[in-house]
Amino acid sequence: MEPTRLAVLVGRSMEGDPEAFGELVTVMTPGLRQYCKTFFSSWHDAEDATQDAWIRAWQSLGSLRERAAFKTWLYRMARNICLDRIRQRANDQQTVDDEVLEQTPVPDRELPENVAVQRGEVADAWQIINGLPSALRQTFVLVALQGMSYKEAALVTNVSESTVRGRLARARNAISEAVS
Repeated sequence: MEPTRLAVLVGRSMEGDPEAFGELVTVMTPGLRQYCKTFFSSWHDAEDATQDAWIRAWQSLGSLRERAAFKTWLYRMARNICLDRIRQRANDQQTVDDEVLEQTPVPDRELPENVAVQRGEVADAWQIINGLPSALRQTFVLVALQGMSYKEAALVTNVSESTVRGRLARARNAISEAVS
C-alpha cells in the first residue's frame, strides 16, 4: 500500500472510522501474520497473535503520534505480543551468539531468496527460513519479504540499523549455504 493511502486510512481510523480500519486490517494482515509466524512453529499461534495485535492497535490508536509510522508501530506491537506469549509459555528459544555471528563472512552472490524461488523450491526455502535463529528469521522476514527499510526493521526489533544489516547478511548467508 502506498504511504499516502496508508496515512489517509490511519487518519480516518484514528477518527473512529471502522471501515478505514477494516481496510487496513485487510491489506496488512497477510504480512503481519507472516511476521508473527517467525516467532511460532504453528500458523494458529501466529494468527492468534496477529488478531491480538489488531485488537490492541484499535484500542491504542490514540497513542500513535505519526500516521506515517503506523506500520512500524503495528509490527512492534505484534512483536511485543509474540514475545509476551513466548515468555508466558516459557518456551526454550535458541539464543544467538551475536559475537560469533558478527564474524560470519557474507558471500557476494545473488540473493538466496531469489535463487530459491527461481528453482521453485519455495516450500524448501520456508523450511530453511524457519530453521534460522529467531533474530535472523525476524529480520529476514521484515526486510526481504515485507520490504521494510533497515530503519523500519530496526525500530520494530529494537536494535540498531547496523545490527539489522548484519542479521540480514547472516540470514542470507545461511540460506545460500542451505540451497547450495
